[in-house]
Amino acid sequence: MKNFNFLLVVVFMFSANFLSANNNPDSRQNSIFEALATPDSATRATVKIYQDKRIEQLLVAKESANLSQEQTMSGFRVQVFSSNTQRTAKTEAFKIEKQLLEEYPEQGVYVNYISPFWKVRVGDFKTQTEAQAFRKLLIDAFPDLRTATYVVREQILVSGKK
Repeated sequence: MKNFNFLLVVVFMFSANFLSANNNPDSRQNSIFEALATPDSATRATVKIYQDKRIEQLLVAKESANLSQEQTMSGFRVQVFSSNTQRTAKTEAFKIEKQLLEEYPEQGVYVNYISPFWKVRVGDFKTQTEAQAFRKLLIDAFPDLRTATYVVREQILVSGKK
């Protein structure tokens, strides 16, 4: 019964905190630790957490990293590899990624696994024309990739690289 009462208090605190945050858009977003330490308006109950301070620092850092995530938009990348050969595709994808990063360190190189395919895509191009121009550079630098290289539409990073 004690556990049930505690659970009700915690659920009530979270829902009350959520509702009050939604009603006041100008209010600063509290961390989960600040929210739990704030006395509940109805019962004046608080939650005390005994833990290493580094855990709180990690969670706060993760929250701020999520807030400063890079923006994405619809754009284009150049796909240079796609394979579903179980024994070699993964190794080949990472080998190609390494080669591309050495040749074009300023471009983002993205290795994706979407079952059953391993794919390697390069760049964050806003227009298809930019992607086609880079595709020609890739083919000149890596003629072996000619048959597997083409432009694809994908969500790209607007600010920064991978």
